[in-house]
Amino acid sequence: MTTDQYNAQLQAADFFNKTARKLLTVGGTLHAETLIASMARMSGSLMYRSFDIDQNIKPGTAVLSEQANIYGPSLMNLMLGTLQHLGDQVAVDSLNQEYISSRFSQLSFQESHDRLAAFFLKYCEVASLSFRDAAFAAAMGTAILVHDCREVLSVDKGGAIAVYGFVEGTKTAPFPVPGGESTASPAPSEPRKPWYRLW
Repeated sequence: MTTDQYNAQLQAADFFNKTARKLLTVGGTLHAETLIASMARMSGSLMYRSFDIDQNIKPGTAVLSEQANIYGPSLMNLMLGTLQHLGDQVAVDSLNQEYISSRFSQLSFQESHDRLAAFFLKYCEVASLSFRDAAFAAAMGTAILVHDCREVLSVDKGGAIAVYGFVEGTKTAPFPVPGGESTASPAPSEPRKPWYRLW
């Protein structure tokens, strides 16, 4: 990765972070679990959009692919690496397994997508940022949220919620956004694991 690409990802991470905080504030407050899950879902959803998967699949459908199995863990690893860079002692085996779930979010996957997707996608268009680079930027933004929320939600729990969000995003056909947008093409590969399983 070049310096310019890295700086573009940092700028995108900052934009995604600020946008999520603004759009997910309810009554002047933020719910840490919902904020983290929503950002991670968008990171995964942006990555999904970079895959060669039939864009006519019904939105919300669970879609298994080798691409998700390859790039999903990359999002998780980038989040964990960013957290470690921020000084948090966290690794895959130290995540709280009980929090690898969507049940802690106050929003469903679709609700998270509906609130954030149009803004994230518009940023990609204006900044000429590929969906894959944007997904990595959102994973960095997710790590920053996990770090910033650590006083109310420990990093091992916030990180676990994020991991599940990455899984949801990379394995769920995106919902439409106002104005429309393209996703990808051909067909998904043969399923090997239930969609909700970690990679």
